[in-house]
Amino acid sequence: MLTGWRPGVTIHIQPQHIAWIRRHGMFKPGDIARGKVSVEHHAKDMQPLLAALPQVLREAGVAGARVKLVLSSAFVRYALVPNPDGAANSEELALLCRHAFQRVHGDAVAGWNIRLSLAALGGNGLASAMDEDLLEGLAQHVQAEKGRLASVQPGLAYAFNHLAQSRPDGVFVLREPGRLCLLAWQNRSWAAVQLLPVPAEWPPVLEAALRRLRLQLALPDNVQVQVCELPRGEVLPRLATWHPPAGGSVAGGMA
Repeated sequence: MLTGWRPGVTIHIQPQHIAWIRRHGMFKPGDIARGKVSVEHHAKDMQPLLAALPQVLREAGVAGARVKLVLSSAFVRYALVPNPDGAANSEELALLCRHAFQRVHGDAVAGWNIRLSLAALGGNGLASAMDEDLLEGLAQHVQAEKGRLASVQPGLAYAFNHLAQSRPDGVFVLREPGRLCLLAWQNRSWAAVQLLPVPAEWPPVLEAALRRLRLQLALPDNVQVQVCELPRGEVLPRLATWHPPAGGSVAGGMA
């Protein structure tokens, strides 16, 4: 079977569940099936998630399919990398990305897989870090079920690539169960990335975070804020309903 015509399975791994969607077709892929498996996950113990994955892979029918894994921000750390374009080679770029995390997390980065997730030409890059053991376990399970692992993506980068609007300045917000992920940029260069735990009543937390960002980065009050969400059990992000404070600018509504 030609690679482009293989069915595709996207699996989104959250702390309390794993959701999946199976599609077929190159240009206008249509859903074939979707599902969700609940998981009892506690703190940093990845074993319940890995133990539940084979059931998910079999239900999704990954044998012979292209598999895209998306990890919740609960399992990802983010950092800005100043001027990654200045790296002379891939080794120097890897050192720049690792240093961006080492400044904050110290020796813990030794067990992390660090990648440049999003880059702005001539500006800062956004790097993501995931536990190497988790990534290896995920890849082994996909291989065991005869799937073809196409990619492993952080949830923030996945949502941004699906929904973000191209503007010189802005703030992109991903709302996941229990957390907000904020990514701000100025002059088409990343300026800040934040992960915030939130209660069910999340708009006040977002409003306070945006006020701090505007002060720290000298962003105008009317900078566009695009809010999207990943509802429980869903794989694809969608624009969220949110009413900004007076003077703010928002892109959204229900998609």
